[in-house]
This record gives sequence, C-alpha cells and structure tokens, in this order.
Amino acid sequence: MIGDVSNLIAALNTSGFFWFVDASLAAPDPSLGSDGQYALQPTTGKMWFHSAGAWSYLGIYRGFSFRGVYDNAATYSVGDVQTTAGTSYVWINPAPGSGHPAPDATYWQVLASKGDKGDTGAVPWSSATAWATGTNYVAAPPASIVVHPINKNLYQCIVPHLSGNFATDLAAGKWLLLAQSATEATSATALAIGSPGTKVFSAVTGFAYQNGVRLRASSNASPTNWMEGVCLYDSVAQIITMTVDKANGVGTFGDWNFNRVGQPGAGDLTSSLNLAELTNKPAAVVNLGIPGLLRGYQSGLKISAPGGVANFTLTAGVVADRNATDMITLAAALNKTSGAWAAGNGLGCLDTGAMTVGFYHVFVIRNPTGSGSVDAVISRSATAPTLPGGYTLFRRRGVVYWNGTVFSQLLVRGNEFIWPGVSIDVNVTNLGTALTTYSLASIPTGIQVQAILTVIGWSATQNVQWWVHDVAMVDTAPNFSNGATATEVTNAAMGNFSEIRVWTDTNANVAARASAASTVLRIATRGWFDPLEV
Repeated sequence: MIGDVSNLIAALNTSGFFWFVDASLAAPDPSLGSDGQYALQPTTGKMWFHSAGAWSYLGIYRGFSFRGVYDNAATYSVGDVQTTAGTSYVWINPAPGSGHPAPDATYWQVLASKGDKGDTGAVPWSSATAWATGTNYVAAPPASIVVHPINKNLYQCIVPHLSGNFATDLAAGKWLLLAQSATEATSATALAIGSPGTKVFSAVTGFAYQNGVRLRASSNASPTNWMEGVCLYDSVAQIITMTVDKANGVGTFGDWNFNRVGQPGAGDLTSSLNLAELTNKPAAVVNLGIPGLLRGYQSGLKISAPGGVANFTLTAGVVADRNATDMITLAAALNKTSGAWAAGNGLGCLDTGAMTVGFYHVFVIRNPTGSGSVDAVISRSATAPTLPGGYTLFRRRGVVYWNGTVFSQLLVRGNEFIWPGVSIDVNVTNLGTALTTYSLASIPTGIQVQAILTVIGWSATQNVQWWVHDVAMVDTAPNFSNGATATEVTNAAMGNFSEIRVWTDTNANVAARASAASTVLRIATRGWFDPLEV
C-alpha cells in the first residue's frame, strides 16, 4: 500500500503532468502543481503552464468546429467557424455568444478571405463585319463573324482561310451558320404564271431553305401575280424547283421575290360570301348538326290519294330523316303505284310481299351515296320498312288504304286524314258498366293517332251516361260528377250524338263504359290526326 502511494506522488511530481480545471474556476488552484506541469480546462480549451512557482496562462487550445453560413440566432464559442459573404471567420472571444455578425474583431478573426476576381478571358468573337473576298479570316479567339452581303445571314469562321468564293468556302465547311435573316431569295428567270405544274427558278445562293419548304414566288413589280407550292432547293446548282399548286394572275415575269407561306386549307371561307362558296351544302348542314335541331321539321310531302286508282302522289317537300342524321328533300312531286318498288316516278313502291287489304305506311326515302336519290316506299310496318339497297334514310309521311283493287280515297288536311264517307266501326247493344275495349278498323295500326269520331248512344233508361276515351286513361264511372261523353235525357231511347277526338293505342283501340247495362253504342270513324312522329 505504501508503495502505491509513493508511485502516485511520483506521478504528480512528473514534468508535463496535466491538472484539470473545473468549469466553475477562472484559473487553476495556485496551491497545486509543480514547475513544468500543465493545467487544462476541457470545457473552454484554456491551458496554463506552471513556472517559477505559479500558473501562467498560455491560451485556448481546441479544434475548429465548422458551422456553415452565419446564423445570427446561433450561439458561437471559441473555435467555431462560420462563413459570411464568401469569407470564413473563427470565434475568438473566450465567452460564448450570439448576435455578433462578422467582421466584428471582438468576436471574430478572419480564417480565409474571399479571393479577388480573375482576369477577363479572351473575347470569343470579333465584331460582325460584311463578308469580303480576299480577306484573312480566323477561327479563334476571337473568331471572325461576318454578315453575308446578299442574304444577310450571320456566319462564324471555323477554319482559318483567305476568302475566295463564299459559296465554295461554305461548302468546304469553313463557315458555320449562326443566325438566319428574314431576307428571302430572288430570281430573274422568265416564267409564265401557271398551275399546276413544275417551275424551275435560277435563284441566288446562300439562302437557308430546306427541301419541302413552301414558297410563294411573286412579281416584284406586280405582287398580285404569283405562284406558290412546295419546293426543292439546290444550293450548289443555285436553283429552286417549285411544284405549283396555287397561282394568281397571268403573264410572264422575271422579277421574282420568294417568301415563305403556310399550307393552304382545304377550302377557306370568305365572310363576304356568307357560305355561298361551300361545294356541298347538304353535307355542311349535316356537319353543323342541323338535322338534330330540326328533328320534327317537315314541309310538304303530302299524300294525295284520289281513290279509285292503283297509284298515289307524294308532293315535293323536305323533312329530317327518322334518326335526325340528315335531311331528305323531294324536289318534285312523285307518283307511285302499288307494284313492287322500283326507283323513279310512276313506278311501284311496295317494300316486300304482295298487296293485301289494309293500311300501308308511306315513307319518303333517300340514298345518301352517289347522286343521293330520293324516292318513296310503302310498308305494313310503321317503324321498320324494308328499304331498297343503298337507301338508309327514311321518314314516315302518313298512310294509304288498299281495298284489294285500288287505293281508297283519303282527304289530307295538314296532318289530318279524313274519310270522304262514314265508317261505322263499333255497333253494339250491350255496353255495360265494365270498361270495354273496341278496335277501330278504319284507323291505321302501328302508331298512335287522334281518332276523329262521331259517338252515338242511347238507353231505355233516362239519365244513363257513357264514356269513349283513351285506353291509357284511368277508368272512372261516367256520371254527372266525373263527366261523360253523352247522356240519355229521355226514357224513349231517343239517343245522343257527340263529335269527339280520342287518342288510340298502336292497335287502334279505344275504351268505352256506361253507367247502366244494355246501352247501345255506335262509333262512326270520320278520320284521324297523325303526329307523324315516326
């Protein structure tokens, strides 16, 4: 144990031994240490040396801590390095602190200053001058810059040379095109205005055209005389070959100016012509979507059936087709017979099969291809006629009635079809209190129409009422509260007459009901209103 103490005392007396100074002390304890020993305060990096029986302050010894760009809110200590405006500074004040920007010498010492700017390098280009023959041009630096005297393009010399012919020097790779001017070519070749065709112009060289450029060659003295088209440019042969597709004026000229132009449209419109220049106005109508706007439009195209003959006439007119994709225009009246369909006036119009007694729906039809011919066809179907080949557009225009030998007479008044005579379609003596459906044989099927009817009824009982109405209507008992088509006002069965209009269903049915049993009902069909919606 005594030996260990002796070794410890010997170590304390060793020259170069460090005493560590607490962070709370400003200097080492003067009672400690021997000459030749050191004292270190790790928290601050301060160091002392013991000499002549006392501690001597040597300074602060600690490594640099690089903190990046100066932050005014950050706390800096001795050895901290920051950068301000390209110069590095190190904190030298023993006390840590913040809010002291460089170059305050109380806190900061320059560690590395920002260097001075270097000397300006050589000018890469010389000032632009007009190109001239017999001139020594250099490549770099500064490189010679020239302006071509004719086309005004800007070039840089890339191979030193004594200038001769510019086109030759350019072809030899001695010049680099930097910028193209707006100057275009000219030609003195005498050529006549013409289109279409190929024209060859002897043109000056040096213009930066490419094969495929579209140019207009116009007379300098008379600019309204011109030709234009896609061109091939041969800089060696100094020619422009133009495939002319557009021209204006007449005559032969030898003072051509060339200018770049855009590709013309397929057919430009001029505001002053108000669409008169359109070559296919019907197609334009379709492209503008007008048939869709005029889906219900119809003018003319009335059926004239005089009766007693095997033909009828469709008058001239125009209508949108059923699908509103195009218009159908019949320029002149068309007469059609009962035979199998054939194109043209005075020929057959039956779509398929053989003629049988009954109604036939009449359609105006159009073939949109080729000449766009318009004709007519009749069909049992109200919505899907069998169309001739090529005819895809159609619109129903009404009906005709075939009695087995000829077409029966129908009077057409607007959209109303009227029988010249009277047709009793219902004649019963047993109309009762239950709703009953009756079919009107004198009304076409396949469509809904508004039947024009004379309703006749009577009963042996006074004050009996009866209805005749649309089968889709709510069924209610006819009476003085709900209403009725007519009523029996005597007890002598004298009857009652009513002129009414009733919408049928697609099977030509109407509904009827009485307030008492054994009511007599007769319905005379006078005609119908056809909305022509299909």
